[in-house]
Amino acid sequence: MNPAIMLFMLPLTIMLSSLFLPYSKMNKPFHAKVLATKLAFFSSLLPLAFFLYDGLVVTSHEVYWLAFNVCPIHISFTLDKYSVLFLPISLFVAWSIMEFTVKYMESDPKIDTFFRYLIIFTLMMMVLVTAENVVQLFIGWEGVGIMSYMLINWWSYRSTSNKAALQAVIYNRLADVGLAIALAWMVVNNLSLDIQGVRASPDLALIPALGFILAAAGKSAQFGFHPWLPAAMEGPTPVSALLHSSTMVVAGVFLLIRTSKLIYSSETATMICLLLGALTSLLAATCALTQNDMKKIIAYSTTSQLGLMMTAIGLKQPELAFMHIATHAFFKAMLFLCAGAIIHNLNNEQDIRKMGGLKKAMPITSSCLIIGALALSGMPFMSGFYSKDAIIEALNTSDINFFSLAMTLIATTFTVLYNLRMIYFVVLGSPRMPTLSALPEARQTLNPILRLAVGSIAAGLLISINMLPSNIPQMTMPPEIKLAALIVTALGFLTGAALMSTAPTLQPSTKGTQSPLPFKMTHFYFIIHHTLSTITLWISQKLSNHLTDQTHYEATGPKMLAYLQILMTKALTSLHKSRINSYLKIIALAMMLILLLSLP
Repeated sequence: MNPAIMLFMLPLTIMLSSLFLPYSKMNKPFHAKVLATKLAFFSSLLPLAFFLYDGLVVTSHEVYWLAFNVCPIHISFTLDKYSVLFLPISLFVAWSIMEFTVKYMESDPKIDTFFRYLIIFTLMMMVLVTAENVVQLFIGWEGVGIMSYMLINWWSYRSTSNKAALQAVIYNRLADVGLAIALAWMVVNNLSLDIQGVRASPDLALIPALGFILAAAGKSAQFGFHPWLPAAMEGPTPVSALLHSSTMVVAGVFLLIRTSKLIYSSETATMICLLLGALTSLLAATCALTQNDMKKIIAYSTTSQLGLMMTAIGLKQPELAFMHIATHAFFKAMLFLCAGAIIHNLNNEQDIRKMGGLKKAMPITSSCLIIGALALSGMPFMSGFYSKDAIIEALNTSDINFFSLAMTLIATTFTVLYNLRMIYFVVLGSPRMPTLSALPEARQTLNPILRLAVGSIAAGLLISINMLPSNIPQMTMPPEIKLAALIVTALGFLTGAALMSTAPTLQPSTKGTQSPLPFKMTHFYFIIHHTLSTITLWISQKLSNHLTDQTHYEATGPKMLAYLQILMTKALTSLHKSRINSYLKIIALAMMLILLLSLP
């Protein structure tokens, strides 16, 4: 076995062994699971160091599994620049979130089961990231999907959690059809199932490429599949921080990065990625401006950043998309943890309009929230700046249609606006909640938040040094193009500052609190969740009325049987009148009929 693969098996073994720790009141194995995740993170730095020193892509074929036509399938792992960088980042985020969970969910009676689910999810994500073939990737893909359902529906006694979990499963299952179609098409046409060798002619590439894009759109909550991600905020905050910021939701973009050679064989598929990403980024950023739920603001910002990653895929810059995945993991997980700490201390209040003044009540959490918002906005020298600025530069200097560029720049401005709005309502101003005393900031919750805050500041520079794009973007450009990202970011800050200064003087609206129809259609997918559901209900009622009531019950069911019995009764009633003459006539006629039939 290759030494690098042996080093990778170490964190995998550590995580797997933590599942079999016995539970008792004296021995709380979830503390051991946190320790195991911590050890797995540090051990995952060894293959990273091996890769940075050697720079070789290592693939290990371990066990022969099965064969499709002429395509043998092995249980195998590959370590390249994507997997060796993503593994430490995902384990670092998982370690921080699990440490936060120990305090956050200490009163939950099934906390050990919750940690088991988190461990299994992390293992499935490791399988997905290091898979060498599409079939093994599909196993990890479905694994993270089912664990997402289990974790979103953790508070299963809530009807909203049930609906959110079902919504996530249904949207992802519809999108998974694309991955199944792509896999079947590759088998039928004898294409290689190895991810490193996925290539096809332009004629054969379109259908599997569209299948991969459909699968990625569902998993990464792109336009058309976006409603499930904000709905998934009904789950516990650690679930939102781990699954819906840095791991599961980026699996779709990671799939496109892995299969980018096949995607780029078709110009149609490449253009679909570009337009889909830009549209999703703008739509989700617009939705975040209209939300008052703190967790849903962060969820819509996740969808917007996923759209930016998809845009980078459409620009034929998968390295930039992956770099944004890596930097986004730190500050988005930290934003969710800060939101969880704030909501927990405010007695589960999630409406930002009922917060305020937390800079004094929770100073460290508020500072980390501001750091995360600045990193998300693309503030220079924060981690988000290095990836976000590079994507917008590549967008500016590429030969693409104007609509993608315009939508991305507007979404960047909106990102700054909804971050400033969240900070204004949550951190600044005067308190709008019942208590004015200092809220507790426990050490168990502050340590992981501060750890992620360091990553939100320093990770961008470290990752950008070691993640150079294979397609070198244009390095020389006019100053206005070079500074476009900073200009729209500064424009967003100035607009937000102006709105914050005038907000206290504005009179409250007396026209009701309903949002305009365009905003309803953006942050609540109006066609699917209202129009189509209403039409479907109407058709179902009509079909039920005609088929069940009028057809079955009246035409062929009990009423028809009763009608036939009445007819038979009326026909036989005249024969049952106790008259001997009638009976003798019937007997005589019957005997004559029998004799006639018996004659030869």
